[in-house]
Amino acid sequence: MATPSNLTDCGLPGIRNIPYGVHMCHFYRDRDELAAVLVPYFAAGLRNRERCIWIAAAPLDAAAAKLALARAGVDVDAALGDGSLVLRDFSEWYADGENLIGAAVVDFWLAEEARALADGYAGIRISGNVSFLTPETWSVFMEYEDRVQKAFSGRRIVTLCTYPFDGCGAANVLDVVNRHSCTLEHPDEGWQILTRIPA
Repeated sequence: MATPSNLTDCGLPGIRNIPYGVHMCHFYRDRDELAAVLVPYFAAGLRNRERCIWIAAAPLDAAAAKLALARAGVDVDAALGDGSLVLRDFSEWYADGENLIGAAVVDFWLAEEARALADGYAGIRISGNVSFLTPETWSVFMEYEDRVQKAFSGRRIVTLCTYPFDGCGAANVLDVVNRHSCTLEHPDEGWQILTRIPA
């Protein structure tokens, strides 16, 4: 049976079809947990003919991410060469600190979506690991997450934001969950989606 055009494969065991426009979050404890969610997520995006943009940061930098994808059977060099995969370190992607967040970044993502569709892709798949956040930048970044949540709805964009669990207190976790469509979790019984309850 064909997948409806408004859905795409998440890539995680137990979570198959997700809608375009979804803005997901995940809290990880270590590098292995981060790789366990992002590698299959991007491998599925490449299979689905989506342009994949992975903004890496510690503890899984771009070099380690490339190696993890290759170990999963992805032809990383080919994907990088033909532009279906963009894999950069956070420090390289946001070389100008003033462009870290805000409306300009949201506009950039929407332009990337338009460019990908014009190039024949089904959409774009994004992830950024936000281990770089500090208490001073937290509230401004949450405003950015609000913008993303509203701007990406109904677009041919799939987004997964990853947050280090140890760097988030209870209030921070609530901040993040309330600014995303859903949360991905991996308890003992396998991957599942926790849907946000609207306020």
